[in-house]
Amino acid sequence: MKTKQFNNLIKDLSACDKCVNFKCSSKSLINIYKNYEFCINIPSIWTDWLNRLNSDIMIIGQDWGPYNDMKKLHNLLSEDKSNWNELIELEKSNTKKMLEKYIKESSNNEYYLDNIYITNAIMCARKGSLYRGNNINLKTSTLNCSEYLLKQIEIVKPKVILTLGYYPLMSLSRIFNFRIGKTLKETIVKLPEIMVNNYVIIPLYHPVAQIKKEEQLTQYKRIWKYIDLKIQNNNEEGVKND
Repeated sequence: MKTKQFNNLIKDLSACDKCVNFKCSSKSLINIYKNYEFCINIPSIWTDWLNRLNSDIMIIGQDWGPYNDMKKLHNLLSEDKSNWNELIELEKSNTKKMLEKYIKESSNNEYYLDNIYITNAIMCARKGSLYRGNNINLKTSTLNCSEYLLKQIEIVKPKVILTLGYYPLMSLSRIFNFRIGKTLKETIVKLPEIMVNNYVIIPLYHPVAQIKKEEQLTQYKRIWKYIDLKIQNNNEEGVKND
């Protein structure tokens, strides 16, 4: 059921051209979803979507980064994807290393990124080779993609949603109609946890931001009381059934 819903989402994404035809072409994006085989299983080095549709945790970043880097991955990926884990190990971005570090250090259950559904507020890829900078229209593209982010949330139904940086949080504030501060720090101070519908949203600083480790871990540790509670309830239910 979830796989079928997700395939339908990819088809919807493939027909979207909101961010590929900006008047300023240097800020337009590349719609990777027009090539079904390219994007369906592994859109980037970060995630293999279809194996994570039942995740309890969803991480929402800002965007996938440059298309050129995604294409390199697919050129290296074997047809049967047997070298996927090897490619993951080759990826040495600081963001990924720090994110995994905080996930592990804050968890009592040895959680890893492999157990988490990872997506972005902006679903298309950047032109060129820059991960940061003003070569895309962050706010406009984030809002253009909000409907597709909502569909992913509705398919996965995570227990906890983590946002990395300001724009993913802004997208959720529009989707679920809650107010946030003018800055990420202001929001985290006032709203360290946001309860909406059946979801817990925990805004996080970007893992490589110049924020003290203690402040970073304070937010990450909030995750596990909700995940640990679910694990405990599932274990108790299992004992009853026995």
